[in-house]
Amino acid sequence: MHRYLVWKTGPGALSIECRRLGEAALRPNIQIVTPTGALSLAREDEMDLARFHLDDRQVASLLASPGTMQPPCLVFDCAAFLARAAPARTWGWSIRMIRGCSPLAGEHLGGRPLALRRDGFTRAVVRHLPDQARVAHDHVIIGLA
Repeated sequence: MHRYLVWKTGPGALSIECRRLGEAALRPNIQIVTPTGALSLAREDEMDLARFHLDDRQVASLLASPGTMQPPCLVFDCAAFLARAAPARTWGWSIRMIRGCSPLAGEHLGGRPLALRRDGFTRAVVRHLPDQARVAHDHVIIGLA
């Protein structure tokens, strides 16, 4: 169940930040998934950090079914691309929810707290790309409470 995460946000606008880990270049994407479709959030890139913003209305709609993975929810998916000359075959990401300057707490779907670094980013595992692979992909589903 590690693909299902719940962040304790409460109401109000917030940001989701994704930091690159490892050697691969990342292409993160976040969508708000509802029973009627999906809406991709705009990404702002700043070196090894990608930032997505949710406004008050979007957060309110995501809080409509708190703590569940039933739509509406967020789907974070990430593709990794490895250059031929990369010194290591590693990739991964670390994410955090933040309101203003305050990182928010999260947990796994079963209620176990997420291990967070002091800066509020998740403690993530750097993954290894298989020898013949140059591309990898993974995702998590995020609910708000």
